[in-house]
Amino acid sequence: MKFRFFRFLFLLSLIGLLASCLSTTTQVISSDASFVSLTLAGNDSVNKAVFTLDGTTIVNLDSLPYKSKIDSVYPTFTFTSTAASFLHVQLNGNYKFLKGRTVDSIYITRSKDTIDMRQPNLWIRNFASDSKTNLKYLVKLNVHQVDPNLYKWIKIKDKVSTVSSTNQKAIVLNDVFHYYMNDGTQSYLYKSTDGSTWSAASVTNLPVASSLADMIQYNGKLYLTRGDATLYNSADGLIWNQSQPSTLFKFSSLAFTLNNQLWAVVKSNNDGNYHFAITSDGANWNMTSGTVPAYFPVVEFGAITFKTVTGKEKVVIIGGLASNGAQTLSRWSSEDGVYWVDFSHENYTLPEFLGAPSLVRYDNKLLILGESQDLQSSMITVYKESVDEGYSWQTPDTLRNVLPSNFKPRKNSSFVVFKPKDYVKINPASLSEEIKSTNYIFIIGGNTETTPMLDVWKGKVNKKNFLRQ
Repeated sequence: MKFRFFRFLFLLSLIGLLASCLSTTTQVISSDASFVSLTLAGNDSVNKAVFTLDGTTIVNLDSLPYKSKIDSVYPTFTFTSTAASFLHVQLNGNYKFLKGRTVDSIYITRSKDTIDMRQPNLWIRNFASDSKTNLKYLVKLNVHQVDPNLYKWIKIKDKVSTVSSTNQKAIVLNDVFHYYMNDGTQSYLYKSTDGSTWSAASVTNLPVASSLADMIQYNGKLYLTRGDATLYNSADGLIWNQSQPSTLFKFSSLAFTLNNQLWAVVKSNNDGNYHFAITSDGANWNMTSGTVPAYFPVVEFGAITFKTVTGKEKVVIIGGLASNGAQTLSRWSSEDGVYWVDFSHENYTLPEFLGAPSLVRYDNKLLILGESQDLQSSMITVYKESVDEGYSWQTPDTLRNVLPSNFKPRKNSSFVVFKPKDYVKINPASLSEEIKSTNYIFIIGGNTETTPMLDVWKGKVNKKNFLRQ
């Protein structure tokens, strides 16, 4: 019995010794002091910063939002191995640190200090677990320095031409502005790749008696009507071809593009009613059996087609003249051109426009520009935005998106978002920030009741200039 007891004690001691050995890890001494990761904690959105190693600089390539607070940040560094690491700071540079700190470096492996990361010369030195090998890294936290939602507008051309014509239209074809004018006796064309420098070009067979307002681009060609059965088209904007697609109707206006088709408002020769006519190739047109909705505009309206949040195409029609020539308060929208929603009765956030308003899709919202009258019958500029796909319209933030005070009220201006395709073929690193900014809004020309305007304005929202967000 005594022998068994001592044998039991021996086995118990042996098990304890083995367990002790198994729980002991052997420390591996490494000479690798390389950076692995950095995460931040603190105020605002600093925890969203994603850091990478750019040479010997630890940096977040995607900047934090404008005005992010980075003066009290808790950094956590990870290295392949470390015995100690030191974050070097500038205590005499009016940056925030713990009270009483008197040296220009902080031992951060176990430190709970908050760091003011606004300083320009912040760097860390890490010693590998061999306590000898060390590496030094510059630490940089990028924050956007400009308000990303601020719009900037500048006039880049006082007068494109000396031609005195209120009948005008600017449109983009093959990444080039084509600015057309006619004075009833002659057609004119001016071309530009940037909106600043314009050159005259010759035009062949463009009718001088037609309104240019409904000129439209479809499948790489420009199309134009003149209020009769004749249709004009051009693949280069210079030479225009004439055709008569149908004997059943006369064109009232080219309206919009939708679901890979070009739509026009036409007047039937048989019943005298207004219908839609549709084409998929620009040559063969079919008139719909149903008439356009009551009070639908037939000329001088603003139209825009865009993709909704669900990925479907949608067209919005604003303003215009009815078949009797009366100004309308039209607010129409459709996703198929057959079923139309009239929300003019529910929505009074837009005034009655004089002439056709212009619309663009920009920065995930719709912008509209036109001319109206105030209670004293003075001409006023209407510049509004819609964040709900055209249902309601609001005055943009007057601190962030307002037209310059010297922008004169006008109607029938050309409102264009310009994205030159050629820029994507160029190495962005070789370009200035101005050239990198390829997503602009242009306002070109327009007119008062009697006076043509031939100026060019360029605008952008700052965040469209950011190569990285």
